[in-house]
Amino acid sequence: MWLLRRTQVGGMRNTGERRNINAALLLAISTITSSGWTTTGHSDESAIVGDSQQIGINNLKALEDPTILARRIWLDTEWSKFKDDSDTLEETLGGLWSWRVSNVQEWAVRLKVPYTMNFAGDADDDYEDQALGDISFATGTAFRLSKTWRTAAAIELRMPTGTNDSLSANAWRLKEIGTVAWDATAWLTFSPSVEHNHSVAEQAGASPEHSMELFFPTTLLLPDLWAVTAKYETKIDFENDKARTHSAKLQVAKRLEERPLGFTLSIKKPLDDESNKDFQVNLVSTYYFASQ
Repeated sequence: MWLLRRTQVGGMRNTGERRNINAALLLAISTITSSGWTTTGHSDESAIVGDSQQIGINNLKALEDPTILARRIWLDTEWSKFKDDSDTLEETLGGLWSWRVSNVQEWAVRLKVPYTMNFAGDADDDYEDQALGDISFATGTAFRLSKTWRTAAAIELRMPTGTNDSLSANAWRLKEIGTVAWDATAWLTFSPSVEHNHSVAEQAGASPEHSMELFFPTTLLLPDLWAVTAKYETKIDFENDKARTHSAKLQVAKRLEERPLGFTLSIKKPLDDESNKDFQVNLVSTYYFASQ
């Protein structure tokens, strides 16, 4: 009996020890598993935040960098003030859709539909008017050459769709576009571009057009998805003895972090005394679509 009782007590102790050991093992496994899930969750969340941040940065760069083809629609309100005290207000609805061709190439199409309003100034022959402007359609492709270098090329057709001769160029015009971009640092990008403009057919007695425009923007990325761009522009008019004009532009942009929306405010000032434009202000509201 004593032996049996001792054996039973020992068995109970062994069983209790095994239960304690099993409980400890289960607790350890649960702790390790929970830690693993927690670590994985934080890693995934960090990756999502990182991807979202990079998308926002690319959206900001795309405003002055044609090598980044961000899917978006926008409304551009442009106010131009002239030295004769006249004004023009142009509302342009635009959209760009892109798709991936390969790991290093994308293709895109773009449409712009403007509506222009003219407000009379001091000139006796000036009058107020408003009408649909000239619609333009463009298509192009962009290549990533390396981690910091990109290039793109496009062609745009501007059509004489304006419903008022005074607010339309009255010409079919082609524009060839070429650009290259370099990310000097994670927060500084240079994206110079060239545009060759020429009319291929004129209407209503319009004069032929032939010019080249050069753009030199420098974009500085700031915290919280802000960006500032300083831009120098020059235009060579081949139809006017290669007359050259110059202008400077300053732009501030903000991309919202929680919503795919962006807002841009810019002011452009001609640097030539003979220019009839005093200044130009643009306010752009942009909605971004998810990238492919």
